Amino acid sequence: MFNPFFDDLWSILSTVFLLVALTYIILTTVKHKKIETWGRKTFILAITGLLLCIFAVMRDDYAVALQGGAGLFSLESLQINLAYFGGAVIGLSALSSIFIRNQKYRKAMFFVLAGAILFKVCLIEISRIMML
Repeated sequence: MFNPFFDDLWSILSTVFLLVALTYIILTTVKHKKIETWGRKTFILAITGLLLCIFAVMRDDYAVALQGGAGLFSLESLQINLAYFGGAVIGLSALSSIFIRNQKYRKAMFFVLAGAILFKVCLIEISRIMML
């Protein structure tokens, strides 16, 4: 049952960063009324989410699929296209929060980032589990 999550180095790293990202999202959401500056929180979540995506890509052999090999998902699959969309949302949210210095906006972008990361994680992990 735990083999897909602890099979190799990339699986372990993606699982660890998944737990780190979820813990960070939960702790920040619980403390959101006490937080006054959201720039660092948004930046940390964006970097953590980016690393999680990189480790998941390596784990699922997506880089091999780009070179004509066989990855876990085909390049034209619904999962990959939705993950592209989620990645675009993450990238635009993170970049826009760098240039727009309003704390309300950065707080909103934190929750947009959190939602996009959770969407991508649920999409890919549920798909992986269903393939077993």
